[in-house]
Amino acid sequence: KVVGTVGSASKVPIILERFPGLKAEQIVVRSSNFEAQLRGALAAVGSEGFHVVLDAVLGDFFKPGFNCLAPGGRYIVYGAASMTPQQDKLDILGWLRLGWQWIRRPWVDPLNLPGVNKSVMGFNLIHCFNNAEQLTQLLQELLQLELAAPKVGHCFDFEDAVEALRTFRGGTTTGKVVLQVGKAE
Repeated sequence: KVVGTVGSASKVPIILERFPGLKAEQIVVRSSNFEAQLRGALAAVGSEGFHVVLDAVLGDFFKPGFNCLAPGGRYIVYGAASMTPQQDKLDILGWLRLGWQWIRRPWVDPLNLPGVNKSVMGFNLIHCFNNAEQLTQLLQELLQLELAAPKVGHCFDFEDAVEALRTFRGGTTTGKVVLQVGKAE
């Protein structure tokens, strides 16, 4: 049972095409009533709470996701797109906005976690690079899943990395944003 979230309704048909086993009710277009949307999606899949939440956005979407965790659920943060400035250079208002987001960022009281029987953890793949043996094992396990190749939405030459980053952080991409190093011969 899976529920996915997106930032734009234009992404829903793409997800449904890529994963034909999903129904539209399982895809939530994030909005200000996010918790109600999540609860509606949970009802659509016949579940009272999430066992795992993978969050790359954070910000105002953390608390609703955490509230919808089932007892024993795990909330995994692997990004914070909401804290990423959308422009190339920050003026004073941009810095103030970022500071305000920092002050308002989600907090979890560790003393409350045993009472609700939920966990919050962070994940960053970069820590695996210092352990080649573990990384190799993880990649082998991933290959054994025989997953379809991810959709590539945009390709950029390495020299255009800044434009690739602008495209990625714009929130309108579907599929991977790929940087190509060197030219194929």
